[in-house]
Amino acid sequence: MKLHEYQGRELLRRAGANVQEGRLAHTPEEVRAIAEEFGEPVVVKAQVHVGGRGKAGGVKFSPTPEKAYENAQNILGMDIKGLTVNKVLVTKAVDIDAGTEYYVGMIVDRNVGSYTLMASSEGGMDIEEVAAATPEKIIHHRVDPITGLRPFEARDIALKAGFKGNLNKIADMMVKLSEAAFERDAVLVEINPLFVDADGTPMVLDTKFEVDDNAMFRHRDLADWRELEAEHPLEVEASEYGFAYVKLDDGNGGVLGNGAGIVMTSLDVVNRAGAKPANFLDIGGGAKADVVYNAVKLVSKDPDVKSIFINIFGGITRADEVAKGVIQALDEGILTKPVRMRIAGTAEDEAKALLNEKSSDLIKMYPTMFEAAEEAAKEANSAAEGK
Repeated sequence: MKLHEYQGRELLRRAGANVQEGRLAHTPEEVRAIAEEFGEPVVVKAQVHVGGRGKAGGVKFSPTPEKAYENAQNILGMDIKGLTVNKVLVTKAVDIDAGTEYYVGMIVDRNVGSYTLMASSEGGMDIEEVAAATPEKIIHHRVDPITGLRPFEARDIALKAGFKGNLNKIADMMVKLSEAAFERDAVLVEINPLFVDADGTPMVLDTKFEVDDNAMFRHRDLADWRELEAEHPLEVEASEYGFAYVKLDDGNGGVLGNGAGIVMTSLDVVNRAGAKPANFLDIGGGAKADVVYNAVKLVSKDPDVKSIFINIFGGITRADEVAKGVIQALDEGILTKPVRMRIAGTAEDEAKALLNEKSSDLIKMYPTMFEAAEEAAKEANSAAEGK
């Protein structure tokens, strides 16, 4: 779950980090009042779940309360990469020239089986740009999941990255960032920029914070922070069914399987067959007919999907239950797109009998996943081309 900047700031503040003061506002009047209360220049920052806010005009320096009001009028309601700005964060302005900007981030790194902490002297820039142009300026450090980030390691990282200032305070900031990441099961926490003032004191000016969806049951206090309008409606509906579902861009073929491994393989097979997968959908093990029915209904709702490839290996999932779910969707008129299936394993013969009895051109079963994927890809591409 992606958090807004103001929410990520709050979690870092709770962890003990020195965070720049700021207030949330929903109207230009609130923005002006906050600027008047601060009594100094402020920055008005759009709060949306997407990067590039500054480049899109969603971050504005405001030297006076009236200018803050004017900037808020322009930012609130604007569209940034398809998302409407409904709230802004008002922060006290910082004289960047009076200090130095750095980057610090924690990310789940599957290559090392833990978090990797990254630090760079190139703060204030997109870290992707730094990685592409000057990768040597990013220091990587694997954080031990047992000990966490230790202060002496943080000081060493700061030295290697070329940080200046009070290294003990900077190291303490890094430790607090890592503690927040571990405590909240974050997949990403960034402080960019980490501003170090003339006295050498670090301060969080901006942050990105993303919590692992699979760990949200451990963080009930963050449930109210979820904003459904920022998520794809099919992903929201899938979460209500308990499915592992991801909408994929520019796809034309629906994919449905049981188990993350078989679904990933299915995506590759569809892609190799010449179509583009439109989604990832794992119905899990032991799925009954009603679960399959809901899965087919969900995928069928996607206007990008022109055909559906179902790849099931029946162990605890019975093939005949899968067939019953698909047939129910067909009988109720929900299924209007061709379904090409490979179902093998438990109750495979019963599933074949049910599908043969139905005798519909919309539903066809094949002996291998490669054959089913080939046909699904042909159907998807033909429909996409209007043939």
